[in-house]
Amino acid sequence: MTWLVWRQHRQQAFFGVATFVLIALLLLLTGLHMHSVFHASGLGRCLGSRHADCGNLQTAFESRFSTLRQAVPFFMVLPALLGLFWGAPLIGREIEQGTHLFVWTQGVSRLRWLTSKLVALLAVTLLLTVAYAVLISWWLAPLDRSTGDRFQPGVFDQQGLVPVAYAVFALALGIAAGAVLKKTMPAMAATLVGFVALRLIVAGVVRRHFVSPVMKTYVPLPGVDTTHPGAWVVSQKTVDGSGHLVPQFTVGSVCPATKASTQASLDRCVRAHGFLNTDVLQPASRYWLFQGVEAALFGGLAVALLALAVWWVHRRLA
Repeated sequence: MTWLVWRQHRQQAFFGVATFVLIALLLLLTGLHMHSVFHASGLGRCLGSRHADCGNLQTAFESRFSTLRQAVPFFMVLPALLGLFWGAPLIGREIEQGTHLFVWTQGVSRLRWLTSKLVALLAVTLLLTVAYAVLISWWLAPLDRSTGDRFQPGVFDQQGLVPVAYAVFALALGIAAGAVLKKTMPAMAATLVGFVALRLIVAGVVRRHFVSPVMKTYVPLPGVDTTHPGAWVVSQKTVDGSGHLVPQFTVGSVCPATKASTQASLDRCVRAHGFLNTDVLQPASRYWLFQGVEAALFGGLAVALLALAVWWVHRRLA
């Protein structure tokens, strides 16, 4: 069976490895340069100092590498491609072409046939995606430290544990769709729709409820940090002394900082108008907790889908 699995899927394996090598070369070459600039510019030392103002260094660094960062979200389609081109044809194409019947008549049981395929494909998928996740997390590290936005939707999805979980889920979804639908193209369509829909639902609705958010209420005095570095800010609102919701820039326009104003006068102005900020956020310290919860969610769904595929082939497939 090992030889047969290799013969059937060696082109997919070669293409997957070649794609990973190209991406790895791109990330290594650009990442080494980015890490070098991060340290040589003094930004690394500045961010390590609690009270240093690193604004100018951060702006220069981020503008220099902003184009590269904009290319990274395109890598987020890779898990979907695994589901489409590795997962969906694994069983769907065999059933469509009838080759599974030939294997079953050669003394190979359904369970052994499917297990051999699943183990081989999952092993290659895990090897490539774990290596990719480690590499992309290393590549993004300087930008994460500079911007402090690794918890933000979109950036959160690109690194850490979740790329591996997304890939395994997409693969399992494709395998299950191929087993149930018995045709490759419908299985690919179902995989694409199912993967994109679930990713959007989790990222847009479910993720923020993994753990109850923290609510912070404070007076927006001059000099007070309202950005919460490293945190995922779910919502921010400002109210005046009457309890009416006002735009965030209202504080600066009502109590503008001029040459004649002092810290004390600005404080008195803000307090006199009764401005109050209420921020709802997930603290930066919860980043790895959220990574673990989301990875467990998609990993658990992948296990359920693989179990469905095995049961369907063993019990329902003629």
